[in-house]
Amino acid sequence: MEKTVIADTDVVIDFFSGIEPVASMVSDLIDQDCLALTTISVFELYVGISGKKRLKQIDDLLSIIPVYSLEKKEAKTAAKIYIDLKQAGKLIGNQDILIAGICITYDIPLITRNTKHFSRISHLKLFNNFRHFSSLQAL
Repeated sequence: MEKTVIADTDVVIDFFSGIEPVASMVSDLIDQDCLALTTISVFELYVGISGKKRLKQIDDLLSIIPVYSLEKKEAKTAAKIYIDLKQAGKLIGNQDILIAGICITYDIPLITRNTKHFSRISHLKLFNNFRHFSSLQAL
């Protein structure tokens, strides 16, 4: 496997909806065995679904990509992020903090359109330049 990247929930939704250039990029990452998700995004995807087609899309995707879980080490990293953001007066949603905790723990970049929130987190590697994506070399 090449370098792994974790997709934020918004990116997966764009992929399912065929929104370009995100859909092509995610498809390329899947083909390269480089895409992963977190259990937090899996939760967000399942609670946000409507219809059998979308449920099948989620199930099919989860059958072919790895999913990183929130365990003790990741939770501890996320708690530090939460405390830092709260002290700075820049708190974001708990799900985003948990996703960031997993990414930072494993030193895996996050692909997201939500840079407004995620850019507040130090040590989190972000990728959001979808128009200039050609391969994981960009990461």
